[in-house]
Parts: sequence; C-alpha cells; structure tokens
Amino acid sequence: MKITSFSVNGTNSFGVVTGDGIIDAKPLAGGPQTLRGAIAAGALDVIAKAAEGKAADYSLDEIEFLPVIPDPDKIFCVGLNYRSHVTEGGNRPEPEWPMIFTRYPNSQVGHLQPMIKPKASDKFDFEGEMAVIIGKTCRHVSEADALSVVAGYSCYNDGSIRDYQRHTS
Repeated sequence: MKITSFSVNGTNSFGVVTGDGIIDAKPLAGGPQTLRGAIAAGALDVIAKAAEGKAADYSLDEIEFLPVIPDPDKIFCVGLNYRSHVTEGGNRPEPEWPMIFTRYPNSQVGHLQPMIKPKASDKFDFEGEMAVIIGKTCRHVSEADALSVVAGYSCYNDGSIRDYQRHTS
C-alpha cells in the first residue's frame, strides 16, 4: 500500500495512493488525524482493508503533497554511508562508525515541492535518500527483530550546504 500525507484546500490529511488519485484515509482510520497517529494506533491494516475497491476522493492534481510524516518525533540521518560519497568529499578517511546527524521537521518538503537554496551559500547540494519510518516505540532492538518496528519506507530528498558541512569534521 502506498500512503502519503497531503493538503487539499488548506486542510491536511493522509491517504492511500491509487492509480486514479488519493483515497482520504482520515475517515477510514477510526480516529487518528495524522499518518503518524494512524501508524501509532496500528490502523494501517484497517485503512488498507477499508480502502479496497474504493474510488479516489481526490485526483493528484487537486492535492499538495506534504512530507510523508509532517510531524515526526525525530529524524535521524546517516551520513557518509557509502564509499563513493566518502571519496567525493576529498581527503577523508572512511568512518569506522555511522555518522549520525539530525534533520528538523520544518526542513522537510513534500513530493513535487521546491527545496529553497539558502542565500548563505552557492554550494547547495541534494541527493535522493531512502527513509525508514519507524512505527513503534523501541530501544535496543536486536538485528533479528529490527524489521518488526518498521512501518514503511519512503523516498526522501536531502538538501545540504556542502561548504558549511566542511567547517567541522
């Protein structure tokens, strides 16, 4: 199931993406008002079942895509997570451990929304990423159980100011 957050006429919702458009899932979710809330409530299966065979409520032309989870609790990112990305940065050793950094909810953009280049730099860079959406509160999850806390995956567009990144290690 493909699911997204969106806005239509200034009202935010979330829905199931179909070949014809979007089925508004908020009325199907049984209470949660956001996709994050629906995931936390375990309502995705209910939404999937209720959406089966239902016609789209909105065409893709009628909606504005929001970030998939517009109100995340945390956004953790892993930097320099493949060799060619390490070498493109110049003379830098391959990291021994994952390089973790954060993003903030207001720095996200939805599908087809513009990323704004800051005036502070001309070294604006962007790259496609894969986002893993954790759907359950967890801590110290074993490798064998890791996928049990994943609610889904999404494409994610990451924008960075490269010259500012090089100001520190």
